[in-house]
Amino acid sequence: VYDPAAGPRLADRLSLDGNPSIDEPLPSYELKYLDESGAEQTMELPVTVADWAATETRFRKHFTRIRGAAGDEDLVPFHEYLALAKDDRSGKKPFIYTLEAGRRLGRLAVSDEIVRLAEDRREVWTLLRDMAGLKAPEALAAETAFEQQMAALRAEYEAKLADLKARYPWVIARRLAEGLLKTGNGGSISDLLAKVEAIPDVPRRRGDGAATAPTASAPAQAVSAVATAPAAAEPDEALAMEPYIDAALCTACNECTNLNKRLFAYNAKKQAYIKDPRAGSFKELVQAAEKCPVKIIHPGTPLNPKEKDLDKWVKRAKPFN
Repeated sequence: VYDPAAGPRLADRLSLDGNPSIDEPLPSYELKYLDESGAEQTMELPVTVADWAATETRFRKHFTRIRGAAGDEDLVPFHEYLALAKDDRSGKKPFIYTLEAGRRLGRLAVSDEIVRLAEDRREVWTLLRDMAGLKAPEALAAETAFEQQMAALRAEYEAKLADLKARYPWVIARRLAEGLLKTGNGGSISDLLAKVEAIPDVPRRRGDGAATAPTASAPAQAVSAVATAPAAAEPDEALAMEPYIDAALCTACNECTNLNKRLFAYNAKKQAYIKDPRAGSFKELVQAAEKCPVKIIHPGTPLNPKEKDLDKWVKRAKPFN
């Protein structure tokens, strides 16, 4: 949907919200079939251009039925074939699954023309995502990996800082002990006092016996600056809340699973739950909460702070949290 009045940028004016799987290159579906023993089986597959073209009479000449198991080692599912590099495709033949009579599983070999059509459509979809200001999943994964590395480095820095704070007083005590031992070998008390005065962060005594504040030396100031700078610079982090579903109240209406099957799924009791909170967007969580007839989906707080229009979706999520 293109709305010229939606904002100053192209990304503000172009919306891809009508797509059933906006963060994935292909949506998915469940193919249910009967195996050789007559038992029902389920296979989750992506919906490719080839799956659509196979239903169009005009493209019938681009598909060939595969009979038996001959040449199976050279056959590759169509979506996996698209992911291969050009050189790796040599000697391989793409195919799609289909249902035959009696709900038996069949296969159709796909022509090179349909492969080129799928590649063209994939490039158009990537272009549309870029125009709409949506980051590719691999870019989001790279950002997540970078944030994890930063968190690991921060933890390592804090651990080293805590170790320094713990060991520093012992370094002072060791210097005092060394001074006492040297004084016992011919030194004088005045020499010892002079050495103590030269050691950083050691309390001094006035004539009335009261302790004076230590004089901060250059090393002590450096340690103090390192210890206090992060605390002063970092604001208190807001509490994050993971999304969740009151599964016991689920009516199995399919509203959430139809929205994103990687984000939402059913358990063995046909009750919805959050399968992978990072497999979808915060917007999808809020939309699912709004569509849920029994209002049992709680979006929580956003996991990706750079998601588009986040303020709007956070506001709409409040009634469900």
